[in-house]
Amino acid sequence: MADALITASELFDTAQALRHEARATGERRLLWLMGGAGWTLAAADALLEVLRLPDARWVGRRDDPADPNRRTADLGGECGLLVVDAWSGLDLDALGAAVGTLRGGGLLLLLTPPAAGWPDRTDPAAARLATYPLSARDLAGRTVRRLCQLLDGHPAVRRCAGPSDDGAPSILIGAAEPDGSGDRSPPDGAARPNSACIVQATDLSQVEPATADQARAVDAILATARGRARRPLVITADRGRGKSAAMGLASTRLCAAGNACILLTAPRRTAAEAVLRHARASQPRFLPPDALLARAPPADLLLVDEAAAIPAPLLEGMLTQYPRIVFATTVHGYEGTGRGFELRFRAVLDRRTPGWRALRLREPVRWTPNDPLEALTNRALLLDAEPALDAVVTRLIETAQPIGVETPDRDRLAADEPLLRQAFGLLVLGHYQTRPSDLRQLLDAPGIAVHLLRAGDSVLATAVSGREGRLPADLLAPVFEGRRRPQGHLLAQTLSAHAGFFDAPAQGFWRVLRIAVHPAARGRGLGRRLIAAMAEQARSEGADLIGASFGATPGLLRFWRRCGLLPVHIGSRRNAASGVHAAVVLRGLTPAGARLLELGRRQLLPRLAVLLAGPLRDLEPEVVAEMLAGAPGEPAALTDQELRELHAFADASRGLDATRPALHRLVRIALSPALGDAALTPVQTQLLIACALQQRAPAKAAQQLGATGSAAVVVALRAATASLLQRSGDRRRRTDPTDLMA
Repeated sequence: MADALITASELFDTAQALRHEARATGERRLLWLMGGAGWTLAAADALLEVLRLPDARWVGRRDDPADPNRRTADLGGECGLLVVDAWSGLDLDALGAAVGTLRGGGLLLLLTPPAAGWPDRTDPAAARLATYPLSARDLAGRTVRRLCQLLDGHPAVRRCAGPSDDGAPSILIGAAEPDGSGDRSPPDGAARPNSACIVQATDLSQVEPATADQARAVDAILATARGRARRPLVITADRGRGKSAAMGLASTRLCAAGNACILLTAPRRTAAEAVLRHARASQPRFLPPDALLARAPPADLLLVDEAAAIPAPLLEGMLTQYPRIVFATTVHGYEGTGRGFELRFRAVLDRRTPGWRALRLREPVRWTPNDPLEALTNRALLLDAEPALDAVVTRLIETAQPIGVETPDRDRLAADEPLLRQAFGLLVLGHYQTRPSDLRQLLDAPGIAVHLLRAGDSVLATAVSGREGRLPADLLAPVFEGRRRPQGHLLAQTLSAHAGFFDAPAQGFWRVLRIAVHPAARGRGLGRRLIAAMAEQARSEGADLIGASFGATPGLLRFWRRCGLLPVHIGSRRNAASGVHAAVVLRGLTPAGARLLELGRRQLLPRLAVLLAGPLRDLEPEVVAEMLAGAPGEPAALTDQELRELHAFADASRGLDATRPALHRLVRIALSPALGDAALTPVQTQLLIACALQQRAPAKAAQQLGATGSAAVVVALRAATASLLQRSGDRRRRTDPTDLMA
């Protein structure tokens, strides 16, 4: 049954009552305005005028970009009234960020089309999830439909329906004259919020901690800065607990007590704005994670905000470089997941800095505990999604319960809340950059499939795949030449524009976008089992290849090799977010796919041999070794001249620089086969890559690889050269010097 249309006076009365209810409890409330675009915008404008809140904010595009009230709001700081305009598109990331700025006692206005038709409307924000040649109108509305179901009947939400035809949106303007009621006190006898739990500072920055939890955090940060080195502090909290403010307040106190040098880093500068705002005049110097490690400026204290969104290798580099560090991260939030951070990084902390300390903030600063809007937001965006309990999964594994593979229909998945929460919870744990927008891709994007390994009702592993390739012939040249980048199709375009495979986009790809195995079920081959099932499904649907692109680390390259996917390309630049180079791995499923894989493997070494001396000169040798393991070596034989030089280096005292050209050729011919049968030690392999292919000086190689010095590097290189020569079949020893003159 359709909603009854609300009158202007009823709308104002509803908004005022909801506002008073929020202020009386210190909680937050949501007013859902549904109807035509003109009516919802006019209603919101009228309510802003009536409520007269000085710090109201608007999120979403408005018709008039010149009006400052109609621009997308800056998401830093706090506000008492928040307007989210879903007519401009439902951006889940922006929604999650914006709700976190609404303080206790505040009101959220959500402007949407009528609920009955909203899921079926084309959403402009969904356009970026559609791969070429599809568009926003090809996306499903499962995410919006699920959101409507969660909003409907929730105790923190009031629905107000207006006309949907926009025939007379102006009926609200002037319908109720402002009377200053926006600043009225709650009715007599109404409970008032605990003011200690809500920050009301008009300049959006605190001078003192707002809660006992936050005060403990400030004290712990000061103790870390002044205490023994190599004892980092890890602060975790849900959003709105004031962890960033605590770092800013501590920075102010440290600088007031002396000339402390404080550095600040975060995934993006915007993620660190809260720290800078509360640091006031102290203003720690901000550097992005990659620049921080590249420059390594000295500091008395390093503050790392939203650490869950920074890759573990970069965090480990910070541990090496800085003796006093505070890591802070959101447990459930759009910046990343604290539990995933803990699982990935705890072992590093235990190994590198066993004296590290943990602090969990639980008391909200911006709103009262058990705020219903926080619970609603967490559920709607799956910010609090968790996998099955460890004990349950362990029991299933130990009792050898049957494990099934399935690819659930996404309508069913969207309607099965427990299953969706488990599957998404695993993805959050397994990937540091999982965000609410990934939920929409999983549910709505065309060509996406979700794959599960289940035992009973528990999800043991989950993966997400996407269909790519099959681009028309007239796009092959523009993609190869770098003139076109059709949205999506990452594997096909990477292989064409960067790896040089002109015809690659014409083939059909299944790309594994995400894969995660439950922590209690790892090490049992479940990831390989899930990938094998996906490969068979892809083959049955006619795909030529299954592949993945990911931040290359030795461990991940080994995992994909065990799954039967082999590396064919690595990017020449480090990803700004992950700090590592992206690799592409493939497995052929058809004869055409197998030929492309074979060509990629044959080209890998010759291409790397050039790039490693240039843009990939700083690529970790361990990664190079994993890329080259099993790849074909160059077929050409060494010349007699090259052999004489190499034996003189391996068996005598010929200099490294004089032998570099011949050593470079030897490595290109013999290293890859040698990696397959462990003919070299890991140190020898890394030194050959660093000094022969990447042309590093022995002193620099010693420093980067932990060797004892340049002389030790040369000794190890001589032994490695001798091993490669012996393995390649040339067993001649030291050559008579007169032979060199022949």
